[in-house]
Amino acid sequence: MKWIIIRPVAALLMGLTYLTSQFLDSELLPILVSLFATITVISYIPYLGKTPMILIGTLLISSFLMLLNGDGLITLFHGMRENVGLLAIFIFVPLISLPIRTGQYLNYMNTVFNYYIKTSRQLYTYLKITLLSIGSVMNLGTIPIMYHLTETSSFIDYRDTRIRALVRGFSLCFLWSPYFISIALILSYFDVTWAQLFPYGFVFALAGFILGLFTMGKISEPIKIVENEGEVPIGKAKRKLIELLMIIIGMTVITMTIEHFVDLSVLTIIPIMAIVVSTVWSLFYQSPKAFGKELLDYTQGRLPKMGNELSLFIAAGVFGVAILDAGASEWIIYLIEVSGINHLLILLPVLALVVNLLSFIGVHPIITNTALAITLSSSPLFAGDHLLLSIGLLSGWMITILVSPLSATNLMVGNLTNTNSVHVGMKMNWQYALMLYGVFYLLMVGMYYIV
Repeated sequence: MKWIIIRPVAALLMGLTYLTSQFLDSELLPILVSLFATITVISYIPYLGKTPMILIGTLLISSFLMLLNGDGLITLFHGMRENVGLLAIFIFVPLISLPIRTGQYLNYMNTVFNYYIKTSRQLYTYLKITLLSIGSVMNLGTIPIMYHLTETSSFIDYRDTRIRALVRGFSLCFLWSPYFISIALILSYFDVTWAQLFPYGFVFALAGFILGLFTMGKISEPIKIVENEGEVPIGKAKRKLIELLMIIIGMTVITMTIEHFVDLSVLTIIPIMAIVVSTVWSLFYQSPKAFGKELLDYTQGRLPKMGNELSLFIAAGVFGVAILDAGASEWIIYLIEVSGINHLLILLPVLALVVNLLSFIGVHPIITNTALAITLSSSPLFAGDHLLLSIGLLSGWMITILVSPLSATNLMVGNLTNTNSVHVGMKMNWQYALMLYGVFYLLMVGMYYIV
């Protein structure tokens, strides 16, 4: 019973202490961050499934063994906080979903869907736009919401269309959304800001969106819409969705502005923005007492379910520190040199291939990309190529989300649809993924010679 209380408390204290440490110059705060991260991992271990427990245990044991020649447990302890900046986003950004639910925005979205969607092509387009907009803030939680919203008598026969739109739209957010762990990881290691990364990532996402429309072909079957009783007027629904979109855009603009004028990382700005916006926004719809109850439900319901992700990201950070301490940077650079891969445009697709192949045997992209980011960002060989390397790693990561049967996205969609993640990932998206990476590579070639 005690672990049930300790898990959310340790995770919250880890995130809050990290944010505090960005404003206060104290030697104690980083130590506390490592302590709370350690407690978080230990408290979640009894509740992990067999596979994540083996993976996380292997990472931690391997890290300790690699650190034996150095300071051992001390370095291991300090390494616990390596990825906490990423985890602050993971812990606090979902708070934004509270006012979205309380404000009934999902009901308004359902009304707009039923009013405007008349063909299968429109269903695909509207779902993908939704994942690129609202999904960029609500993250993985958007997928089951949108799946159930479209699991109606009108759309139920178009399951494959909905699956493709959900997976493809969500994966494109990995290229640009500051609320995603992929962007947070890149910003943690490479000498780039989100303001620099955003235009390129968003253009790549738009290219993926357009390619998706082309892959649908000319097939556009008419959909017979079944009217639902009690729907709000379409005019009000449109106004509320425009309001939601403006709030999301406003948050993004404010984030970019703060990052430009204040000496703070987006890893710090985003969690604080999520806490402030979710609090102020929620209080427009409910009393402080009701909001407090929702926060309590969040800590006792949502946070305990994040065990796999929280533990994995902490363990991946420790592993990254360990391989760096063991000299992996020199090994990887040496392998790159002896392999004859001496050009960045040759290296990028090789990195994407490595990330994807490892994901198929259960190595999470966060582990591979952490190791690659630590190595490549610290190498003098690529000192002037951080922006293109960032885009390259994000592109490879995004393809992994699309096709890997072990990606959280495909596992979730497979579970929702009573199919399996191999069907959702490989069978439904491998051709699109190959074409998409081809488009991305051409764009990266353009970046290399123009930027």
